Amino acid sequence: MSTAKVYSKGQVTIPKAVREAAGIGIGDRVVIEARGGEVVMHRARGVLEFQPPRAAPEARPWSEVRQAAREDRTARRAAEPS
Repeated sequence: MSTAKVYSKGQVTIPKAVREAAGIGIGDRVVIEARGGEVVMHRARGVLEFQPPRAAPEARPWSEVRQAAREDRTARRAAEPS
């Protein structure tokens, strides 16, 4: 187990032993998520691994949020002067 300090911009240095154990190298992308009060991080295996943040129970499903954003964008574009 290692510890790390969080700096003013939210940056954290991942200890070398942890980077080596996880196979994380310079320029690699990592997946970071909050799970029940803990932060879990691992090396990203590709863009298809991306998942939107887990929604709170009272929040709308991701598909509805995405559709609403698309509709809002379409409405704003239609209202723009040509």
